[in-house]
Amino acid sequence: MSIQKKVMALGLSFLVLGGTMTSALAYVYEQGTRYQTVTHKNIPAWGGAHRDTTYGSKKTTTSQIGTFKKTHGDAALGNYAELINSAGTPKSNMVGIPLNYAILVNEHGCSKGGVYFTCVTSHGLEPSNTCDVTLKFSADDLL
Repeated sequence: MSIQKKVMALGLSFLVLGGTMTSALAYVYEQGTRYQTVTHKNIPAWGGAHRDTTYGSKKTTTSQIGTFKKTHGDAALGNYAELINSAGTPKSNMVGIPLNYAILVNEHGCSKGGVYFTCVTSHGLEPSNTCDVTLKFSADDLL
């Protein structure tokens, strides 16, 4: 086998390995004992939703309580949030998220060791679709 073919085979091997590692690392998570921070950009107007399945929180307890704390929000009429799984299925109640105030949310079927993400919506009468929200959240009770 020539040097050129060996280099080509080695390069292809690294390419395959890199693709496998990228798909295995499709999301990052924090343990539920700490807040995870996520920014939802350009939340659709009129009650539209934006889901994020990149930044998650790994549930460390068996309680069915999670925590949200909005640290930045542009919407004039506020926002709502819920926990979702990686498929986008709701795993908690949808609750209003006031600015700089931690609130608890009731979960539905979340299990210890599971990784959960967030969905943020605008108010049903919010006319702007350029609103951003920065949210700290945990799949566990941090209050």
